Formats: sequence, structure tokens, C-alpha cells
Amino acid sequence: MGYFWATFSKKNDNYYRFDTRVYFDTIDKIDDNDICIGAVVGKNPGSALPENLILDTPCKINLSGDKLLPTLRNILKKANPSLGGRQYVQVLNLFYLCNPNLSEAISDYKKEDISKIEITCGKEQSSFNWLWFLWGGNDNQLNDMKNRFKTVKATKYFYLNNNDKKMYSDFPQNNVCAKHTQGMTQDLVIPYLKTLSKIPCKIN
Repeated sequence: MGYFWATFSKKNDNYYRFDTRVYFDTIDKIDDNDICIGAVVGKNPGSALPENLILDTPCKINLSGDKLLPTLRNILKKANPSLGGRQYVQVLNLFYLCNPNLSEAISDYKKEDISKIEITCGKEQSSFNWLWFLWGGNDNQLNDMKNRFKTVKATKYFYLNNNDKKMYSDFPQNNVCAKHTQGMTQDLVIPYLKTLSKIPCKIN
């Protein structure tokens, strides 16, 4: 049983994490009829690895100190305590190579022959109720990766602007810092997140 699930692959010497899900109740396995309430977009997976090093099949995540997933679950649960059952949030990333050191992750990613390996998550082709951007600020090494999320279908886009501490319902420009959950003041986002419960959930 667990709250956090994903499918990990190992390509060359690097782990990649795809189809990452944050559930609000513990489950014993992923089901095709589970209900996605929305999605978030971060930079890249950090220190979390597959439990028991299971690869290429959905498995529980060994967080290994990675705080984004439990923090995300806690914030959304505070905003809507009724979340539970088979509901989950999809976690997308600018790139999917696992490494808590962003500079190392980018360096390793650039060394990969992306013409020969699958390096994006197929869930980016889904249609979501909402898409919450958590990818931080202007970064010349990451900005080009952000553009593909303009085509990800969602009823609502939003982010917390780290400069003026306000929520915005649009796609963040590169000169804007879309605040990550690390150090986030939850009172700034919870009132906005409460309104998301009015958007009907869809089965992904």
C-alpha cells in the first residue's frame, strides 16, 4: 500500500521516472479507472527511486528524502479534505531524469542520445482538469523545455508568482518564477486550490 506511485526505467546509467501519481488514500496497485483530478509540472524527479528497484512497471516510490510529493499531497488535502478513494494528481516534469542535483541532472540529460531513447512521459498527451506550474524561475537551460507544455490540454493553467506572491490563471512566462513547493507559504495557495473542487474530475 502507498500514496506515491510511478514507473521507473533505467537508460544507460540514469533512472527515469514516468507516470508519477500522488494518491490521497493508500492503494495497493494502479488501476485504469483511477481518477486524475489535475496535474503539476516540476523541473525533474529528485532523489526518489523505485521501491525494491522494480523497473518498467508501476510501483511504489521510495521517497529517499524527496519532499515535493508528500508536500503536494498535504497542500491539496488541506484545500479539499474530501479528496480520497482512487483520486490522484499526475506529476509531470520538464525532463524525467532522476537526480536531486539539478546541474548534474541537466548534464547527464544532455549526454543522452534522445533519438534512441524515450525521454518524455506519455501522460503529457492527456487532458487535465488543471495544470499547476512548479518549475521555478528563468533558467536558460530549461526554458526551451517549458514550451511544450503550452500544448498540454487543461481546463485551467495556474501558478504562484514568487515575486508578488499572487496566484495567476495563465501560462508563466520565462521571466516569472512559478514557485516550487519548497518553502511555499501554503496560505498563499490554499484559497485558490479550494476553487478547483468545483471543476468536475475526469477519468484520464
